[in-house]
Amino acid sequence: MNPLTRPFVQLSIDAVDLVLADPEGRYDPDLFDRYETFEAARDAALTSVEVMLDEADYDDESHRLDLEQVRELLESAHSFEELESQPEYQRFLHSSTPVRSAA
Repeated sequence: MNPLTRPFVQLSIDAVDLVLADPEGRYDPDLFDRYETFEAARDAALTSVEVMLDEADYDDESHRLDLEQVRELLESAHSFEELESQPEYQRFLHSSTPVRSAA
């Protein structure tokens, strides 16, 4: 798969789904869900976060708060640049090693 055709990746960091731009293809498409548009990747990550919150599928209060914060970030972002400019997004992105997407 050409990463330029699907440059956005949905990944989970500390059991919180996020969106990452990866036009270089560093994240293996066999392990991570890739999307053509930011909106598609954002919606997939947002759906995962909302399901976890709706089903109370979180480890503890801290995890729940992280999920709620990411939900707000994803809901308000209309572009990847807008999401990427948020300090909270940067904190999540650099907080741990990404793991395989849950989707």
